[in-house]
Amino acid sequence: MANQYEYEDEIEEQDNGPAELRKALRKAQKEREAIEAELNQMRSDMRSRSVKDVLASKGVSDKLAKLIPSDVNTPEQIDAWLNEYSDVFGIKQDEPVQPAVDEETINANQRINNVTSTAQNPSGEQTQHQKVMAAKTKEELDQLLFGQSLGR
Repeated sequence: MANQYEYEDEIEEQDNGPAELRKALRKAQKEREAIEAELNQMRSDMRSRSVKDVLASKGVSDKLAKLIPSDVNTPEQIDAWLNEYSDVFGIKQDEPVQPAVDEETINANQRINNVTSTAQNPSGEQTQHQKVMAAKTKEELDQLLFGQSLGR
């Protein structure tokens, strides 16, 4: 009895020989070189854009980009390099700037601090909500809510 799921291979193998393999290899190498060239160009463009962005954010001329070493790639590295050589190029270091706060905001914050520092913490007694939630009978609940039992 023949297995109904057996299929014969319909693909015929062709023997192309070494010449066809060499052609395919050359073609693959050319494609790889083209892709590598494109990748290197994209990396170069991305680095130059990154360098120009960091320089612009620091308020420094774009001409300085030519002097930054090629191994400095990330914005953090570029920023660190600029900070290291800032005295050579006459770049002022950014000093931490105190945020400008108006007098009204300062007074409001002081009032909040005074109120919270002198506020009394709740005593050990249960809060009203806890008492209501702990009530087991209707009479207890009426006593808490209305101050008297409403016998119905």
